[in-house]
Amino acid sequence: MDRNELFARLMQLEQHVARLNESMQELKALTVELVEENVALQLENDNFKTLMQQERDNVESMQVQEAEVAPQKPVKKQRQSREYFAKLYHEGFHICHDVFGKHRHGEDCMFCLNVLNEKQE
Repeated sequence: MDRNELFARLMQLEQHVARLNESMQELKALTVELVEENVALQLENDNFKTLMQQERDNVESMQVQEAEVAPQKPVKKQRQSREYFAKLYHEGFHICHDVFGKHRHGEDCMFCLNVLNEKQE
């Protein structure tokens, strides 16, 4: 092996080492970028879990409040229904089961009056 061949092989080896070093630097930069992204995603995931737990707690507390208020709602709805029936009756329509919605032609109907006067349970 002569000197020129030896120097040529040394130059090739040096070029390979330089390319290897460049590849290593790229991998190092990519690893740092991925680690930073991973940390950011973990923080975001933790925040999301916290928000989800808060939302679950809010939903549960709302359900408890609705359960406590629930018995009062049917009374209000029933009162609204009775008011609607009274309005229909005064506008001249039957509200009794037999002929509901038919015009009364100005006559009173004892069945309709019975519906209006039924006691709330």
